[in-house]
Order: sequence, then C-alpha cells, then structure tokens
Amino acid sequence: MKITSFITGLGVGAAVAMLFAPRSGEETREVLFEKAKDGRRYAKERLRDLRKVANDVADRGREVINDQKDAVTGAVQVAKDTYHRQMRAS
Repeated sequence: MKITSFITGLGVGAAVAMLFAPRSGEETREVLFEKAKDGRRYAKERLRDLRKVANDVADRGREVINDQKDAVTGAVQVAKDTYHRQMRAS
C-alpha cells in the first residue's frame, strides 16, 4: 500500500510539474544538460585538487620517513662506534 501511494504521488507530482513548468521540454533538457556539464566540471576540479593534496601528503610522508631513517641510521652508527671504542678500551 505504501509503495503504491508513493508511486501515485510521484506520478501526480510529475504531471503537475509538467503543467506548471515555466520552460518547454527542450529548454528543460538543455538546462539539465548544462547543469550536468557543470557538475562534471566541478567533480573533475575537486578530483584534481584532491589528487594534488594526496600527492603532497605522500611526498611529505616520504620526506618524514627518509628523515627518520637517516636519524635511526645515524644513531645506530654512533652506537656501533661507541661499542667499538669501549671494546678497544677494555
């Protein structure tokens, strides 16, 4: 019963909209087509912006990882040097 009422309401709404539409069907299709083009353009721009942000974040992440790797490598080398000095001193 609910789905039937919904479909009936949808049909009545569409019919009323067609009767009171300020534009012809062709004009309405043209407006919808332009809005769809605008939506695609907007989505492409946002996607391009998102890719740039993602690439920037990935680049910064690689920099941080390399910095940390260099710091750990340096700390390991200092520890080895200290160990070898202590072994020679003993």
